[in-house]
Amino acid sequence: MHKIQSRTGESLVEVMVSAVIFLMMMAILQGSISFCTIAQQKCQQIRDINEEICRNLQTAPYIPGGENKDYLFKATTADGEQPGEEAAVLFSIEAEMGTKEITYTDPDGTSRTTTFYIFGSSGADDTGEAGNDEAAEDTSKEAADSSGGDTP
Repeated sequence: MHKIQSRTGESLVEVMVSAVIFLMMMAILQGSISFCTIAQQKCQQIRDINEEICRNLQTAPYIPGGENKDYLFKATTADGEQPGEEAAVLFSIEAEMGTKEITYTDPDGTSRTTTFYIFGSSGADDTGEAGNDEAAEDTSKEAADSSGGDTP
């Protein structure tokens, strides 16, 4: 009589190939997780620097640029041509080119300075925004009166 041998199951070679494929997949997964972690850290550094720049931009003094310039807003036809020099002007705005200089610290620890060019109005205060100091004082007095407090 002939004995029938069962040949079910995994051979040693099949198990080793499966293990190698599994380890290759784990290496790819670990590489992608490492890449994502580094990208997230870089993103956080950029956000921190951006936050510092924005905070310094709000508090930096406005430095007037000197001369005022008229900026003309002109109408154009559908094909992009101007109908005429005088007829094309819709309105104009008088503005001056001012600057704000911002100092921040980069991730290496070095201090850097960036200059922002800002269009200010001719009657601008030190923030580059047009305003009236007397109107601001009146508003603060009205707010104090409405809250019931004494004005200094």
